[in-house]
Amino acid sequence: MEKRSFLKNIYIRNLFGLILVFILLVSAVLIGLKRYTQHGEAVEVPDVKGLSVETAEPFFTAKDLNFAIVDSIYNKGAIPGSIFETTPPVGSMVKKGRIIYLKIVAFLPQLISIPDVKDSSQRQSIAMLKSLGFENIGIKSVPGVYRDLVLGIESKGVPMEAGQRVPANTPLSLLVSSGSDDILLLENPADSLEVSLDESLF
Repeated sequence: MEKRSFLKNIYIRNLFGLILVFILLVSAVLIGLKRYTQHGEAVEVPDVKGLSVETAEPFFTAKDLNFAIVDSIYNKGAIPGSIFETTPPVGSMVKKGRIIYLKIVAFLPQLISIPDVKDSSQRQSIAMLKSLGFENIGIKSVPGVYRDLVLGIESKGVPMEAGQRVPANTPLSLLVSSGSDDILLLENPADSLEVSLDESLF
């Protein structure tokens, strides 16, 4: 008798009703959240390095992934137009529909502007050229009063002007003052001493 009257109590029934509604709401939210986040449906970023974008596209499609080209890098040892790097990296687990960002191999070397290094020291000029991305740098000794003073830049005997844009792998020669005019006595100016960067003294 007491049990029946307990269940007939309006406050008790309302309390049970609120608990039931709360449980249903929490369950609905968890189910919706699971679907929204695609929990348990992660896929692996495919290994598409070295492939062209066209060849790699089916690999992304098969895993319901999107991709976008965001950058390029010149690498003379790689196939131009091929995929160099992915973000997230190959092998990472990501959700379906995720955008995979691609860095591809450029067809041409990066063009860099020749800096104005005239009247700078040899050490400063080399540091400046390297910081810009130039790698093939040599030293050519020419007549001049002040030792180790850069008088200009040339490439394979051709003078280079400040601001001129050239590929990063262009061989450059710094025209460095010898600290003496004695070189002028040489019968052939082409006999001026030219050494590689590794052989030069700083």
